[in-house]
Amino acid sequence: MNQLEIFPGLEITNDRCAYLPAQRTVVLSDLHIGYESVMEQTGLHLPRIQTATMKDTLERIIEKRHPTRFIILGDLKHEFSRNLAQEWSEVRDLLGVLQERGEVVVVRGNHDNYLATIASKLGLELVDQLELGNIHFVHGHLDHRGRPLVMGHEHPSVRLFDTVGACIKMPCFVHLPKQRILVLPAFSPLAAGTDFTGMGKGGSLSPILADVDLSEAEAYGCSEIGLLHLGLLSDLTRSRHRGELPPF
Repeated sequence: MNQLEIFPGLEITNDRCAYLPAQRTVVLSDLHIGYESVMEQTGLHLPRIQTATMKDTLERIIEKRHPTRFIILGDLKHEFSRNLAQEWSEVRDLLGVLQERGEVVVVRGNHDNYLATIASKLGLELVDQLELGNIHFVHGHLDHRGRPLVMGHEHPSVRLFDTVGACIKMPCFVHLPKQRILVLPAFSPLAAGTDFTGMGKGGSLSPILADVDLSEAEAYGCSEIGLLHLGLLSDLTRSRHRGELPPF
């Protein structure tokens, strides 16, 4: 499958984003533009292809769904303390592409300390939260009591092992039905993500999830063959310990 309704009016998709069909709105999180420049400062040189890759993915999403609104749930850029030259150029480029297609709303993330300077050049103001169609949208680094709630921040993924111990790391959506919380995977192809398998309670970054038992969350993996319902995180943990493949 390529999409699945999680909350009334909101679908998750295999493109690492959520979609609200009635509002023709795409929701994505954690692009971390400028990551390559930050890594260069530590001596690790990566090809600067992340933003081009994300633009290609967005073009496919636009062609498929024809959205008129885009919500970015924080961490649009990567550097905490300033705006790097790569961020100035690539953030403006990507936001400009989206603005040509519709309304753009940027929710402030913990990496976005200096993003307002760039966004203001495009006539955009950052918001701390958003409510649309009775659903609350936040980045996730600050507590929020509104429900149902969609957030980013965590970069969730799972490690899937085969019977001989080889594994892949798969970005995933994490859905907590009882708490009515959905965590989006990072849209960035370089944000490999935090393995949520076996995390349980108290292992998350977000205060929203601080008292939540994540082992009872549902995981939906984004893969080359579509959106995969991987089951409960607790089941994935048990499968890993037994050396079994998860039942897709």
